[in-house]
Amino acid sequence: MTVTLKDIADEVGVSQMTVSRALRGVSRIKSDTRRKVRDAASRLGYMPITGVMLPPVIRNGKGNHSLRVLLPTVSRRIGAEGGAWWLDRMARAMRQRLELSNGRLVEQHFPDVQALLDEWRRGRFHGAVLRQPLPYEWVEPMLKLGAVIYAVEFDHQLGVDSVYSNEHRSAAVVMDLLTGRGHHQIAWLGILDRYGPYQVVFDPADEASSADRQAITVHGARHAAWANIVYCQLDTHRHPLVLIERDWRTQGLEACVTQGLEQILARNPRPTAIVCSCDPIATCLIDLLSERGLRVPQDMSIVSYGGSQAATEASPALTSVCMPMETIGQVIPELIERRLADPAAVPISVQFQTTLFEGDSVADRR
Repeated sequence: MTVTLKDIADEVGVSQMTVSRALRGVSRIKSDTRRKVRDAASRLGYMPITGVMLPPVIRNGKGNHSLRVLLPTVSRRIGAEGGAWWLDRMARAMRQRLELSNGRLVEQHFPDVQALLDEWRRGRFHGAVLRQPLPYEWVEPMLKLGAVIYAVEFDHQLGVDSVYSNEHRSAAVVMDLLTGRGHHQIAWLGILDRYGPYQVVFDPADEASSADRQAITVHGARHAAWANIVYCQLDTHRHPLVLIERDWRTQGLEACVTQGLEQILARNPRPTAIVCSCDPIATCLIDLLSERGLRVPQDMSIVSYGGSQAATEASPALTSVCMPMETIGQVIPELIERRLADPAAVPISVQFQTTLFEGDSVADRR
């Protein structure tokens, strides 16, 4: 016999609405009541309430399941230089998803983590979505207040749920595209950013964890996926992985891309394609190749990551890996609901597959 919400309500002596709210985790219900409801649900054999990845979507909420979500930046502002259009897409999708059940998303900058914690308590937020890798020393007190979701490619931090694009699948898609068109000498070009305007700077003297240190640069997970292709495959062709360190305080993008391009062009045999970790590197690379009399894609093919408007409007239009930011934004509220419904649930990492925008920057060499 199927166990219903009414069965649980009768067992505990509360209303069906209270049972629903307790199992969903989204409401101001006493912790003792929530515990009794969950215990009764487990005892009666109600649908599994632990180990569930995502709860069912609420379609008729008018406030019962409203989420208050904080989208903070801490210490350093994201988008201080050049904007962050991909994160804007994520935030817009998250806001639209929350509005379906009268939820609310608050974007706010804080000078330090204590100011963030104070606002979290004051605003009684259900969770926070982090777009910056933060030290665990900062994240730990957040976990005591509610759900913490990492919406960055780094997945080193313990205790948080994480959602981003699948970097290894993306690298495989790029590799299949280029080798399928006859490219066997492929260079992978990335930049190791230091002191970027959006990065929280860790003092080496601090007691940073290994997870903290692994997240100190940008695109680290992307570079790791590339390294798997370059160094860990049984392949007769060796593809150079060129990573240039950039100090934002003293170096411009063009100087770093020039340094990387010179290393690539010096290779023998010379690569016929370059994969760039982001659109700004790729658009800069097109200009630098032109200055050297090299045409894209006739002399050098380029694949980028991002799919920004600048990439699609480049000449030629860049073939780009497009990150699923809208999908990421839509699923974040469900991850928060899962965490609220079962605070002891094992933290999960959700990775979505990217798509490929095929522009005109890859030549067919078959």
